[in-house]
Amino acid sequence: MNYIIFEPTNIERFYPFSLTRPLGEMRIFGGTIKEIWEKILNQKVSYLTRSYLSHLYPTKWESDNILIPTLYFTEFIDFINEPDLIKKKLKKISIKSTECNLEEIQKKWSSVAKDSNLIFNDLTDLIYKLKNNNYFLSKKSTIDCYKSPLLNDDDGPIIIEDDVTIMEGAMIRGPVQICKGSVIKMGAKIYGPTVIGPYCKIGGEVSRCIFLGYSNKAHEGFLGDSIIGEWCNIGAGTSNSNLKNNYDNVKMWDYSKNCFKDTGKQFLGMYMGDHTKCSINSSINTGSTIGVSCNIFGSGFPRNYISSFSWGGAAGFKQYNIENAIKTAKIVMKRRDIEMSQEYELMFRKVFDMTQIYRI
Repeated sequence: MNYIIFEPTNIERFYPFSLTRPLGEMRIFGGTIKEIWEKILNQKVSYLTRSYLSHLYPTKWESDNILIPTLYFTEFIDFINEPDLIKKKLKKISIKSTECNLEEIQKKWSSVAKDSNLIFNDLTDLIYKLKNNNYFLSKKSTIDCYKSPLLNDDDGPIIIEDDVTIMEGAMIRGPVQICKGSVIKMGAKIYGPTVIGPYCKIGGEVSRCIFLGYSNKAHEGFLGDSIIGEWCNIGAGTSNSNLKNNYDNVKMWDYSKNCFKDTGKQFLGMYMGDHTKCSINSSINTGSTIGVSCNIFGSGFPRNYISSFSWGGAAGFKQYNIENAIKTAKIVMKRRDIEMSQEYELMFRKVFDMTQIYRI
């Protein structure tokens, strides 16, 4: 069988992260949702996604295909160690390759793909449910025990992948996963459940966060109950609030409703889209949603919702010039020895056009 993950309807619910990737690229404990499916099914899977992402994430069609809604992943959490049972359940719904229209497939699966806001708390719940009861340290990672990093796995495992460097004095309390190539700076304090994606640099205090990858929070400052996209940089001394002064539920921007919505959560920090940067000593308020390729600077608290490609701070914002945004993104990616592909640049420009409506 050939397995294909397709997007849910109303994908705007998952902006800003789903602007630049399929939802299956969101990271949980053990890998992305796609990578977890591949471990369960013991084979590669592909995406059926929106047209402007399809060149970066092409669909592999065969004669007989099983299409899986991304959100359906949550249905299998209790059976995560029973791959044969999962495959048997999935085989009940087989779709031929001629049925390749995303909207039609979404309609066909509408009774199965439940409506869920699979963002922060749902992702951290998956971290708890998917965690193993063991401790894993890659032999290719660098931890100098004589310089006393403190690792506590009483509440959950600490997974340290290849080529990770943990500097002296770091304190890590599981469940925490540190993905390939990441660096934990001296004296860092990391509380679980936290997932640090590949090639990140992390310092200061981090609690209940997800870094998708290639992002830096290398200096002092607090970051809590937040999701940080790829290619982000959080300046030295920057902190975010994850609890309102009146202890009320946190409201966050809902792209699908174009308004703030009560999340029902008391602790919630910020969502930061790909390629966003903030300057030193930035202060980010509770429940902030920051779009793709923003540049935040200046004193005071910027507003709780910042649309993609915005430049400014508490004093106000202007549109970030797309050519300058691409130029900076290329420099940042080059620092990690990654050349921006033509397909990625076209996607970046498309996201700029798509998000123009939110900057008006």
